[in-house]
Amino acid sequence: MGFIRTCVWTLMAVSLGVALATVEVGGKTPLQHARTAWRTSEAGDWLRDHADDAMDRARGALGEPQKPRERHSEEDRAALDRIIAKRSR
Repeated sequence: MGFIRTCVWTLMAVSLGVALATVEVGGKTPLQHARTAWRTSEAGDWLRDHADDAMDRARGALGEPQKPRERHSEEDRAALDRIIAKRSR
């Protein structure tokens, strides 16, 4: 019985994946809608930054050299823009 249940769930998951990738809703597939929404939100940047941090920590734990990365918040960028504006006058 467990084998049949596993096969049914696998078939349902594959069918859902095929439907998300091929059925068009409003001119785009649901996968394309989700991808567009993800790229326009800040969640993608947040997740990418945290994933990069985790990879850096893992590389550091393995003893691989780490390259420095610079990440600036919007407040830091605004402060830098103000400094540059003052000096360019």
